[in-house]
Amino acid sequence: MEHPIVPKAVGPQAAKILSPDAPLPARMMAASGMAPLPPADLVSVLYVLSFDKDPQVSDRARASLQDLPDPILLGTLSQGLEAPVLDGLARLLLRHGDAQQRIILNHHTPDETVAWLAEKLQSENLLEMICANEQRLLACPVIIEKLYFNKHSRMSSIDRAIELAVRNGIELTGIPAFEEAKKAIEGELIFEPDDAPNPDDLMFMDALDFTAEELADSEQEDRVDAVNDILDALDSSMDTTDGQELSEDDKQKVNNLQNAISRMTVSQKVRTAMLGNASQRAILIRDANKLVIMAVLKSPSVNDAEVRRYSCLKSLPDEAIRHIATKREWTKNYTVKLNLVNNPRTPVEHALRFLNHLRPNDIRMLERSKDIPGVVKKAAVELRKKRTS
Repeated sequence: MEHPIVPKAVGPQAAKILSPDAPLPARMMAASGMAPLPPADLVSVLYVLSFDKDPQVSDRARASLQDLPDPILLGTLSQGLEAPVLDGLARLLLRHGDAQQRIILNHHTPDETVAWLAEKLQSENLLEMICANEQRLLACPVIIEKLYFNKHSRMSSIDRAIELAVRNGIELTGIPAFEEAKKAIEGELIFEPDDAPNPDDLMFMDALDFTAEELADSEQEDRVDAVNDILDALDSSMDTTDGQELSEDDKQKVNNLQNAISRMTVSQKVRTAMLGNASQRAILIRDANKLVIMAVLKSPSVNDAEVRRYSCLKSLPDEAIRHIATKREWTKNYTVKLNLVNNPRTPVEHALRFLNHLRPNDIRMLERSKDIPGVVKKAAVELRKKRTS
């Protein structure tokens, strides 16, 4: 919503202050909260002046909004202010919890504004108020999507919101793993609303914040590589990886992260795949549940380095391999193509398609591989002969 928008329903004195030719002294006096105006007009004037082209006026107006006595500000926010004013005040008073509560509960507040708050707010209680208004959630499903990606939203509330959408036939296209989230709650207990978070909510918050990325004082990708290397080593019962000794401290950190994730429900793991970091996804991609694996691959945060690792995992289900193989932006990468051809879980039609893009040395390696299907190995031999003839 564009700002500022001059409200129509203000009195003549407020309209005079907000007119384009209003003198600077009059605007400064109003921005200081000193204009003799009714509360609703005063708040509306301060909203408009908060966007004044003169920084002195705008700064003064914003400060005055923050300093307004609660009876004036909160009483006004419960009234029928115009939608643009409520939207602007929601943004200007983002850290004013009592003001946000009145804005959320005001039925004149636009859905667009509530969706913005669902994304930006960090107060669990305020997010609960948004989530409790099922009528608004159904009218504007984007609010559910914003709540889902806000890590401060309770997991139990998210489960209820997802169930509400499913029950009413609403597709939440803004959640890439919505199908997985929808299936994940089918066999899970949906908690009733409560004033306080339940133990599962607290556990999820702790697990979501838990990270093993302090493994090394290095760049993000190096830390994630360290997590992956340790996981690979632990999976194969090795004590070293790439010739490097694995410290007991590093092993313990990754084990702690694994344990934190293992206690999650499937719906919690799916949401962690959407919200979490690369270290968490490195563990979730190895989960036994296909819904969790697919959620990792659909995460908006997954990067090319992660996909290169995922493409050579022999533990992935066929559906996951197909998902990687059909993502053009991923298979543009040569290493991904090579990994998929070498991965025995890759469907033959995809392996043969990528085979034609491989270099001569990699083709010769394929001929000696004992893992790939005979059809692919035979095609590699024929391709080498064809290229050398």
